[in-house]
Amino acid sequence: MSLHYHPYHIVTPSPWPAFGSLSALVTAMSAVAFFHGYLFGDLMLIIGIIMLGITMAVWWRDVIREATFQGHHTLEVQTGLKQGFILFIVSEALLFFSLFWAFFHNSLSPSVELGAVWPPVGIEVLNPWQVPLLNTIILLSSGIICQKWIFQDLFIKLPNLYALFEKEISLLEEMPKTLPFNTFKIPSLKRIGPHNKDIMDIVIGSLLGDGTMERDGNGSRFAFYQEDKNKEYIFWLHSRISDLGYCKLDKPKLLIRKSSGINSIRISYRFRTFTYSSWNWIYSAFYITSPGRKVIPEFIGDYLTPLSLAIWIMDDGCYIKNRGIKFSSNCFTLKEVNLLKAVLRNKFNLEVSIHKTGVVNQYNIYILKSSLSRLRDLTIPYIVPTMRYKLGL
Repeated sequence: MSLHYHPYHIVTPSPWPAFGSLSALVTAMSAVAFFHGYLFGDLMLIIGIIMLGITMAVWWRDVIREATFQGHHTLEVQTGLKQGFILFIVSEALLFFSLFWAFFHNSLSPSVELGAVWPPVGIEVLNPWQVPLLNTIILLSSGIICQKWIFQDLFIKLPNLYALFEKEISLLEEMPKTLPFNTFKIPSLKRIGPHNKDIMDIVIGSLLGDGTMERDGNGSRFAFYQEDKNKEYIFWLHSRISDLGYCKLDKPKLLIRKSSGINSIRISYRFRTFTYSSWNWIYSAFYITSPGRKVIPEFIGDYLTPLSLAIWIMDDGCYIKNRGIKFSSNCFTLKEVNLLKAVLRNKFNLEVSIHKTGVVNQYNIYILKSSLSRLRDLTIPYIVPTMRYKLGL
């Protein structure tokens, strides 16, 4: 997997533009042949239309996959697409403006070459108050008439249908934006992915911090656990994951436990994702030796993003005044900590150092004060307000 140091989508080579151009050429030429009665013109026209249909289906399929499953349509890409569409609308408006400009320029001040008259001699024009006016009335009234038919015939004459329509809308609003295989009570073997990019960023960042994975039957799932003081954070995390369709809509489970000390009670919250067999590779990569001991896989640099970095900070980050941000990476080996250091330095251009904790074979990662401003710029869009203190804010 290649590394990307920017949020933009560099489109991979695709055969569909060339195939679409060929389809349009075949359709246009065969249409002309068909109109003029040439042999096999109708057959070629049908083939051209089928080719255009295939082009639209497979090309839009690829765009949908890039936007959803592969997660290439980041906020920057979405903004660019919206701006491009706005510019398209503006260009259409300017096109009509130029046509009207040309008309009024020639009609209000006819040139000498036209005989200084408008319309030019020998050209018969339609009366604007006849057919053109009728077409305008039909165009504008058709929308009004269709709306009247819909509301009167469907919603007034058929009140039961209107009630059903309202019920369907309310159900759709309550449903999470989910993929078909994310529905509850589907066997893990049928939850095969591919997965949304945001969920991958969240779970990878969580595995670097407090998140854990569990084997459940034929699949794997993630478990999230936070103390009561981090309630807003875990509820935000649950909201993000449930909106993506990867866990139940039920709120995180409240856990009350008695800890050491007199009348000492610990309050915490926990929730789990659904189980997926297509997450087994993540479990195998992070839990090589034993179920309780996490390791850092070699490919961590491919999956560490600003969002996953923000999750890691909210899980295990700590602001140290005049020093920077400390990650409690005690459970990782020196080799793994050095790998994380290299990724943070090479991918995000952050100055990083490693310090011993005072316990044998335990190390903490520090992002130095000189890189604190850059770290904030990368992660602040994803940091929950109550967790901003971990960035010194």
